[in-house]
Amino acid sequence: MIHLTVPKWVKKHCIDFTQLDYKPNSTRPLTGKQASTIGMIRFGLQRFNNPKHPEVSIVIPAYNEEKDLLRTLSSIANIKTNFETELIVANNKSTDNTQAILDLCRVSTVYETEQGISYARQAGLEKARGKYIISGDADTIYPATWVDALIPSLKNPKVACVYGNYSFIPSKGNKRVGLAVHELGTWSVIQMRRYNRSFVNVMGCNNAFRKADAVDVGGYEHNLRRSETERGEDGWMGYLLSKKGLIKRIGGDHAKAWTSDRRLLEAGSLPKAFAIRLKKHVGKVGSYLRPFEHGS
Repeated sequence: MIHLTVPKWVKKHCIDFTQLDYKPNSTRPLTGKQASTIGMIRFGLQRFNNPKHPEVSIVIPAYNEEKDLLRTLSSIANIKTNFETELIVANNKSTDNTQAILDLCRVSTVYETEQGISYARQAGLEKARGKYIISGDADTIYPATWVDALIPSLKNPKVACVYGNYSFIPSKGNKRVGLAVHELGTWSVIQMRRYNRSFVNVMGCNNAFRKADAVDVGGYEHNLRRSETERGEDGWMGYLLSKKGLIKRIGGDHAKAWTSDRRLLEAGSLPKAFAIRLKKHVGKVGSYLRPFEHGS
């Protein structure tokens, strides 16, 4: 489903940490709105903080995410699931208040000094105790149904990896309608790639797999060439897992993540980003219809 506006439940988690008027390293006690907001997040995350026998591990890398991290934590605190679940955030040598916010919310963390998202994801994977790994991002908001939407399909031994949809949260100056048009085009590409390159659709912000399978294929690759995967460490992990079984898309809003549009706008503007991606995918339509070969 394409949304022309941001759903109310997503807006509820769009917390601006700077508006709380609190410095993470301050010795002042939390008061007023600060205490209410942080208290609710802490309370919701309690059950994900070092459970005895987690079946599911939510693993999230974070590098200088003080602006959006609280939004992600707020949404995870709201997750409803019967799976015993742990949350692990891999701090990838952040230089801002990322770790202070994690400490403030009492989140279990692992500190990875080797710079790069693949190293952070690998550190989280190694620390995770769950049978199933859910991969997320620290600038993304998740529905309360996220865990229960992704994990059941992995009970089928023929399925090696599942992934959900995503939509963009408009930053200042952007319109949700424009992002929706972009997503509609992306959806068409995803449909074409599902048959021969489904692993390319695996986004790091919204996928899940069995830990044993990820370890068996060697974990995350740190020295990738883009031509090998048509994506990064997430797509390559999807490719490796495709050798273990099926890559399955979980449709519907119950598995949809809402993520920052900042990477989309690295081109300078939404129209430029759309034009760049359109040119890229038009040139690859033929390859999407051919079986994938390593190095193609």
